[in-house]
Amino acid sequence: MIWSMFKKEMTDAFRDKRTMLLTFLIPVAMLTALVFFYESMLSDNSNTTYTVAIPHELSEEGEQFFAELPTLKPNVTENAKQAVEEGEATVAFLSEEAFFDTVTENQVSNVTLYGDSTSENASTVMSLIENQLNTLEDSIVSSRLANNNLNDSVLEAIQIERQQLSYNDNNGASTMILAMFLPMIFAISIASGGMPVSADILAGEKERKTMEALLMTPVSRKKILVSKWFTISTIGFLSGITALIIVVIETFFFTENLKDALGFGEQLPLILMVVLCTTILFSLFIGALQLLVSLVSKTVKESNNYGSPIIMLTVFPVFLIMSKGVNEFTFTDYITPFMNMFVLLKEMLLGVLDPVAIFLTLGSTALYMLIAFVIAQILFMKDKWVL
Repeated sequence: MIWSMFKKEMTDAFRDKRTMLLTFLIPVAMLTALVFFYESMLSDNSNTTYTVAIPHELSEEGEQFFAELPTLKPNVTENAKQAVEEGEATVAFLSEEAFFDTVTENQVSNVTLYGDSTSENASTVMSLIENQLNTLEDSIVSSRLANNNLNDSVLEAIQIERQQLSYNDNNGASTMILAMFLPMIFAISIASGGMPVSADILAGEKERKTMEALLMTPVSRKKILVSKWFTISTIGFLSGITALIIVVIETFFFTENLKDALGFGEQLPLILMVVLCTTILFSLFIGALQLLVSLVSKTVKESNNYGSPIIMLTVFPVFLIMSKGVNEFTFTDYITPFMNMFVLLKEMLLGVLDPVAIFLTLGSTALYMLIAFVIAQILFMKDKWVL
């Protein structure tokens, strides 16, 4: 009987083709745009040229300095600061007129880089110039030491080397972006996919005054509720899986940098199995919450208003785990609803498969799912909430 009710609810859900199209199409379009946006962030912008305003003509040494920075184009202007403020240049290089001629002398030369530090382009240009100036400074210091019969080692007492954890040796930037991006779009797709159906499946029945006729059928209330729960969860599951598959395909075939983070090797079958279990349980959990929201709502509009925070909750964990490393996650992170799914997916994207983390995440999600459904079932048995 549950199967028959489930097929009926699914048929009704897919009958509204416009809603279904928007349910699947809009998230996919947004995710596609995000994929290419993040890819552009990681792409090499070596072909982009930035203008640097300087207040005076460059000497031969100055021209040689900027010649080693092919992405920077020096532009002589009377008021370099004004050129930056008016958008004619990205950064102003302010120094003494004979800076490149006198910098090799035994004195300290000053350079001011004028620009908007909140601008990504300005920050990039400043970093390029600073790195080049540091290289020039090292060369000058070495020359000065040699002239005084001193070795470079007198200036270096400690040498520091940074080493990343093994899971973050290669493709660190790509991996970290996907570790934040994929769980977020996965959760949003599941929640937004089931929301239109959940708003109509109980609140819509009450608004249309058809709930009483449904309850008069020989089907028990529990079976009616289960079939509606499965319908919401199935739509959410299909939305999440569709979005995930499309994003992975786009990442593999249409990106150069992001796809490097998806090389799981021999761990791929196990990761796919865990992702599938996580998707099913998370869809059922979100479906139970949306079922509960629809049950306490009297109209479709009211249900949509009450259900909006659920979508917000699927985004919030990103900001909590963004600055955390895999070795910093605790027991609380694995059992906190919503966050545990983000933590588990982030670990797997970084190549870490912890059986304890998997068990705690899946087990706690199943527990929260059952609690939400039991509360919905208790309310559904009372006419006060149904009619």
